Amino acid sequence: MMAIETSSRRSAVVAPTMNSVNLETIWVFGDQLNRDIGALRLARPDTHQILMVESRAKVASRRWHIQRAHFIVASMRRFADELREEGFSVDYQRADSMRDGVRRHQEMCAPSQISVTEPNSFAARELVSSLDVHVEMSDQFLCHPSLFEEFAGTRKTFKMEDFYRWQRKRLNILMDGDTPAGGQWNFDEENREPPPKTGHDRWPQPVYAQLDEIDAEVMRDVSETTWGAVPDGTWATSRRGALERLDFFVKELLPMFGEHEDAMLQSNWHLAHSLLSPYLNIGLLLPGEVVNAAQEAFRSG
Repeated sequence: MMAIETSSRRSAVVAPTMNSVNLETIWVFGDQLNRDIGALRLARPDTHQILMVESRAKVASRRWHIQRAHFIVASMRRFADELREEGFSVDYQRADSMRDGVRRHQEMCAPSQISVTEPNSFAARELVSSLDVHVEMSDQFLCHPSLFEEFAGTRKTFKMEDFYRWQRKRLNILMDGDTPAGGQWNFDEENREPPPKTGHDRWPQPVYAQLDEIDAEVMRDVSETTWGAVPDGTWATSRRGALERLDFFVKELLPMFGEHEDAMLQSNWHLAHSLLSPYLNIGLLLPGEVVNAAQEAFRSG
């Protein structure tokens, strides 16, 4: 199939082939970049095409830190390329707004139906609810809002600790029957030690990636609406890179993490922190696989 390109990385819009017309479209938001969630999980190149929308309005809505803007946009463009390599026809719209991108896709590709995984943000949910699209329940995170409502029930007060224990019991995370592994629900008192006054180089440096053409293009594209230190390869913008960082954390940093779990130093900003939350936020990693990796490391000693 011929990919449909509207990105400046390709010089011209390529008209959809006959094969890409009347396929079902899977609309992928920029925080759903994972092949194994929601509407995208069962999609096949011969029956589905992909829509991704890079909204100029969103990019220009505030003055983003350049590392954040680069991380999201570069991850989107890289994910689109990965789907193309898998054989999908991908319509990557760079549009004035999300709504405009969907409209243009409908005009160009005439999909039989547009399906989307339940969005994560309130704004995206409101947009989706106003459009004629099929919504698949999201399984991106470990607790769907409907499950949280079950937890909330008639509670008058909400504490993270209560939710944390409920989740661990429900999902059997670090549990020995009905008892938490190690005999306690948490070890926060032991794990909030101040960092040592010396030896600040004892923690390994983060994994860095070599920046490439996609990174350079994105930095040019977002430079006028961003601020801050330019990306240096600290943040991976692909599924493969995110998995490498998960592996590095579990093998190299997790044994050093505990006692200084809340600490930061001016001379060492990362210590043994995982630096994984950005990947969880946009789908490059899934919470379940991070939890499972940590559990496996614990069980294996």
